[in-house]
Amino acid sequence: MKTLYIISKGIGKASEEEIIRMEQENKIPRVTLLEKEINADVLDERFLEDKVPAFRKRLYKKIPVHFRQIIEALIIQHHYDVILSQSEKVAFPLAYIMKILHMKTPHVFVISRITSVDERQSKRKIWFMKRVKDSVSKFLIWSISQRNLAIEKLGVHPAKIKLVRRGTDQNFWKPMERKSIMISAAGMEARDYPTLIEALRPLDIPCHIAVTASRGELFDTVKKLYSITDIPKHITVGRKSPVELREMYAQSRFVVVPLMKSDSDNGLTTILESMAMGKPVICSQTEGQIGIIEDGVTGFFVPQGDPEALRHKIVELWNDPQKCETAGKAGRRFIEQYHNMEQFVDDIRSEVESVIPLSLAEEDYVVQQVSNSA
Repeated sequence: MKTLYIISKGIGKASEEEIIRMEQENKIPRVTLLEKEINADVLDERFLEDKVPAFRKRLYKKIPVHFRQIIEALIIQHHYDVILSQSEKVAFPLAYIMKILHMKTPHVFVISRITSVDERQSKRKIWFMKRVKDSVSKFLIWSISQRNLAIEKLGVHPAKIKLVRRGTDQNFWKPMERKSIMISAAGMEARDYPTLIEALRPLDIPCHIAVTASRGELFDTVKKLYSITDIPKHITVGRKSPVELREMYAQSRFVVVPLMKSDSDNGLTTILESMAMGKPVICSQTEGQIGIIEDGVTGFFVPQGDPEALRHKIVELWNDPQKCETAGKAGRRFIEQYHNMEQFVDDIRSEVESVIPLSLAEEDYVVQQVSNSA
């Protein structure tokens, strides 16, 4: 099996060799594990700089990155057994053009969500989804509510959209012996940080909110956070590297994920990382955030947009370290059993292999078995 893996990693990222070294030194989560398992050529920003012929690079100079990825994928897709897309900005137009041009390379599309708090993005995704739902080989999605939406409202056949448990690197995000001296929050999309600020305002509990730009752009939620001019001194805001974020979680008694109203599973990455670290989560109760937190067992839900209810839960947990420890251990067990990285990678590989013509999949299986027995 040879996979063309389309993903956006951002401009100026470390080289492949440097990333592997950092993984081995446990300085970043294992991001290359999936790439190895699906035998992938990664069509990202670095690919466009290093592996594209010079004449095409010249043509691409003034074209946005996602357009370059679409064009390059259309040119080289026939060299691969399958395409795996994990960039919605690329995958939707690519799937639509491939349908129009009758291109037959199997295409597996990882879609984090269809609808979001951004109405324009939601309309765009729905428009594309309705047009490529039959031509894409398979959609992989993390969100139960979003899968139901695709099937019930957009007419996607259930066999075409597979629910996959999102993985987190349990070897990187793991419990650490630290004194819990603070609480924390992290993430940018659909975050309701004003409610968190108001909940914490009269308290004297140290809290850091870890936010940064995404590929050079600030989310509106982060802009709104930065626009608050009277943030109390016990609340700090700023970027954290993966190692710094891990240390922040380790020193936190619990993690807060304040969400805006949403029918998608916003906050999932932060929730999984926190649980893997053995830290319980306080999360806003939304329509989309289901299937991960077991209220009162691995985490705690509070009404969305209610600073008083959030404040009450923060005080309750801050004053009960044993309850936090018990819930944190339950969360860690949940991650190890259902959302570990190896399981996630195996699930993705299986779904990718399932869309390849049988003869190719069988040949790859035979080669793998011979290799394992050697």
